[in-house]
Amino acid sequence: MDKSIGNRLKVARNNIGMHQEDAANSMKISRPTLSAIESGKRAVTAEEIKEFAGLYNVKTDWLLFGDVQEDDKHLQRLGAYYRLFMKLKGQEQDEVIKYMEQILNK
Repeated sequence: MDKSIGNRLKVARNNIGMHQEDAANSMKISRPTLSAIESGKRAVTAEEIKEFAGLYNVKTDWLLFGDVQEDDKHLQRLGAYYRLFMKLKGQEQDEVIKYMEQILNK
C-alpha cells in the first residue's frame, strides 16, 4: 500500500464518499490542485493538512504518518519472535528457518 500523504488523503476522502470536486470546493482549491495533491505532484501545507483532517474527520497524525500504532504492534511482535528465536540452539534455529522458507515458497 502506498504510504504517501496524498494517498491517505484520497483514502480518507473515499471513505466518506466525497467526490474530488466537492472536496476541492470545500477546501477552496481547484479540483486539479486536489488531484495533484492526492497523486503526490503537489506538496500539501500544514494548514491544509489541518483542514483536510477536519473535512474528512481523520486525525492529522494519520494523514502525516499513517497507522503508526499498527507498525509499532508489528515491531513489538517481531521483537518477541526474535527473542524466542535467539533462545533456540543453532540446529533448532536452522530448522525454524527451513520451515519458514517452506511456508514462504508455497
